[in-house]
Amino acid sequence: MRQFLFTCLASAALLLATGMASAQSYSATSYKLTIEGSSTMHEWSSSATNVNVQSDFSVTDGVIEKINAATVTVVTKSIKSHKNSGLMDSRTHETLKADKFPNITYVFTKITNVQKNGTEATITVSGNLTIAGVAKPTELVLKSKVLPNGDIEIKGNRKVLMSDHGIKAPVFMLGALKVGDEVKIDFNVVLHKK
Repeated sequence: MRQFLFTCLASAALLLATGMASAQSYSATSYKLTIEGSSTMHEWSSSATNVNVQSDFSVTDGVIEKINAATVTVVTKSIKSHKNSGLMDSRTHETLKADKFPNITYVFTKITNVQKNGTEATITVSGNLTIAGVAKPTELVLKSKVLPNGDIEIKGNRKVLMSDHGIKAPVFMLGALKVGDEVKIDFNVVLHKK
């Protein structure tokens, strides 16, 4: 009888521990994704208005322990200039080959480092960033925080060279305006458990 009781208690404890660190699916409830760059005439910035984030995390004691899967999809034609410029938007979409490649994606492959500080963590991940149909291994440093309601906030930024994805930086006005090759992507996403 003692052995049976011990087995039942041990099984219950194991189930409880597994439940505390079990994988949970999350999707974005809010997001902000901004792209900034430069040109020979001025700085420019745009935001994506259609971003889909699907993820599966293991959370223990309010801290992300493991990322089982994560995919970010940005609809390329949802990238809009902060100056409400239809001309700039169409040039951006053309440069990113939006008609042929309607989505920009980032697919997580592995965690390379986790540094925890209470309910916050700095997580370095590797994945594949696909822009204009060209995928490149890309490392991201994510700042994550579990919010009081259980949602997870993830922030970060990354500089990307357009040329790494086979994109030639655009030139306009007979060469008087040249767009820089480097762009900076800033993101802030709040994920909610499904």
